[in-house]
Amino acid sequence: MENRYAALVKGPSAVFPRGFLWLIPLWYLVLVAVTRYKGRLPSWYALCALGATLLAVLLLIAVLATLRNNAFVADESGILLGLRGAAQRRIGRRRRQKHLAWDEVSQLRIAYRPYGARLDIFLTAGSRTGNGRLVWRIAAAIVTVLLPPACLFRSPGLLRPRSGPVRYRVPLFDVRPQQLQLALAPFTPPNVALAVRPRLHARAFARLRRLRRSRLTTAA
Repeated sequence: MENRYAALVKGPSAVFPRGFLWLIPLWYLVLVAVTRYKGRLPSWYALCALGATLLAVLLLIAVLATLRNNAFVADESGILLGLRGAAQRRIGRRRRQKHLAWDEVSQLRIAYRPYGARLDIFLTAGSRTGNGRLVWRIAAAIVTVLLPPACLFRSPGLLRPRSGPVRYRVPLFDVRPQQLQLALAPFTPPNVALAVRPRLHARAFARLRRLRRSRLTTAA
């Protein structure tokens, strides 16, 4: 048996570019505007068509939001992000993978989420992000808004690091934060911090305890 840990990535980030879900309601609003101001359809027919389209949009968003992909693997060499096998799309560019060696990682931060856990992979200072120039990213986003099929030719959001600080964000399905911490601990080098972020109510209770302690100290 291979010494590695694999998990399911939730949502469309392993397939589509970041922000793709927000584009679907935007395209629907454009359709509504065109139908309202430029369309020549009978009002009753336009209302029925837009209602049916809205239902289809909601179903599509629900399906994409609950996607699960085998796109996360951790082992002794590092972390591999992306769909396994780098499968070839029938239309569009080849799906890529991103391998993060442990010497590129400075910290792993795990947070609780209703669907499982969210893993933030922080890179070391000076690591190459591969995001390209900002102007090209803005141009690609504009083209995607105007031409929806362009999303097939863009890199998945999972493979695009976020800025400030530079990190990869991975939503993992059906795994608790403590389980994920125990699974990653055998592979994580000593110089890479591995921490679980407390849940919101736990942080609130911790702040309340610190506030009470400070008040008692001041009163004494």
